[in-house]
Amino acid sequence: MKRKLIDLDLETERRLSILASANGMSLKKYIQYILFQHGNEHSIKIEKEQKKQKTASKNQLSILDEINNLDKENEN
Repeated sequence: MKRKLIDLDLETERRLSILASANGMSLKKYIQYILFQHGNEHSIKIEKEQKKQKTASKNQLSILDEINNLDKENEN
């Protein structure tokens, strides 16, 4: 785990403190929690994007294979 120092304006700190208290957490724990949640959501989206790219590449390769097969059939 790494430590990071962040600066919050007073209004943001006040609002986050209220939310933290409402969730039974300290401000530090609440900020860690929401950043962890946010970070994990994005890592899932990145994995999905990589899978989409791989699928798109496979589809393009399939189309090229079909074109090559058609060319071979037309030559015969």
